[in-house]
Amino acid sequence: MKRRAAAAALLAASLFIGAAQSREAQFNGEYGLWVENRQDSLVVHWITHPASAGFLRVQSEHGQQEFTTPAANAHVQALRRPRGKTVTLVYGTSAQSDTTAISLQSWPRNPVVGGADSVFILGDTHGEFDAASRSLRQAGLIDAQLRWTGGKKTLVFDGDLVDRGPDVFKLLWFIYQLESDAAAKGGRVLVVLGNHETMVWMGDLRYVHPKEQTIAQTYGVPYNKLLDYRESVLGQWLASKPAILKLDNILFAHGGVSAEYLPLTPRAVDDSLAKFMGEALFRSWSDSTIAVKVDSAAHARRAAFFMSDQSAFWFRGYVQTDTLGGMLDDVLKRFGASVHVVGHTPVTMVHQKYNGKLIVTHPRTPGIEMVLLVKDGRNYKRFRIDEGGKMNPLPSVGQ
Repeated sequence: MKRRAAAAALLAASLFIGAAQSREAQFNGEYGLWVENRQDSLVVHWITHPASAGFLRVQSEHGQQEFTTPAANAHVQALRRPRGKTVTLVYGTSAQSDTTAISLQSWPRNPVVGGADSVFILGDTHGEFDAASRSLRQAGLIDAQLRWTGGKKTLVFDGDLVDRGPDVFKLLWFIYQLESDAAAKGGRVLVVLGNHETMVWMGDLRYVHPKEQTIAQTYGVPYNKLLDYRESVLGQWLASKPAILKLDNILFAHGGVSAEYLPLTPRAVDDSLAKFMGEALFRSWSDSTIAVKVDSAAHARRAAFFMSDQSAFWFRGYVQTDTLGGMLDDVLKRFGASVHVVGHTPVTMVHQKYNGKLIVTHPRTPGIEMVLLVKDGRNYKRFRIDEGGKMNPLPSVGQ
């Protein structure tokens, strides 16, 4: 009871502090939704402010169930895992509710895909739901109801969806559903993992926004529990995404593919990612007592994979220098690509360098600019879509 009272007080204080910044004061609906997809049960957690009696309706192809919960800020309802592929949740209070559709299937791993004529790219979005959704509307990819209007176009998020910003959960649920919506209409939404996704999974929570931390504290759990890829729906979905993505002849990585990866393929990297994430060491990385029980060489390989400055999650060399053209050429040749797209390192504006072989997608303010690549024979016409939605040729910086 003391924990719940403290969490309620913390939530109220956070809402009060955020009153002058209304978007940070939002916890209801998908801004605070946490769904656990366990082997035999579904556990739905949601937040209401002010504290109210909760309401949940679970709809599947086999019928529906309704539940009520006592007056509180944090609500939880466990139920037997419904049969079928999808479930629609209607949750909130009897007076005001939100709706979220979720999949109960496992997510396929696809580090190599093809068939894209128009590719829109958003670099680091860092929980900035408002900025990211505005950019997508201006680009004609979604409508005012956040539904896909991009037809057969492809949209790629190049890592770092989480941390720093105040609306991580709303952003994740939005992309989660947009992926299915786009596929149903002939389009495609792809996600590449960034270093901040792996940091949260490994227990490094230094960059979690205070408002997002309040969500976890309201539920009485560590923040990384909300994205646990063994049980959290969002965690399971994110964990299916690659560290390196090959889309036709475009090579994506959040930080960049360094020479360390020349002996590998995208599928080999993805196999290692899945293997390492399935180990207890990864889930308990911040626990020093676990590390000492692991073979030192094995520990070093995993540390290099996830945290080295040569890692695909962390590499900054191409963006910070103009002297790695030879290495970039080797990487592009090895992976059968003509252009490498990276995020991670903030820049004044999205641009290209190394004679167009590298595209940099992370503006200093996350989510406000996009890159558009339009296939033109074996090459691409390249555009920058700025904060106001205006499209111009993608500028070049350096060589």
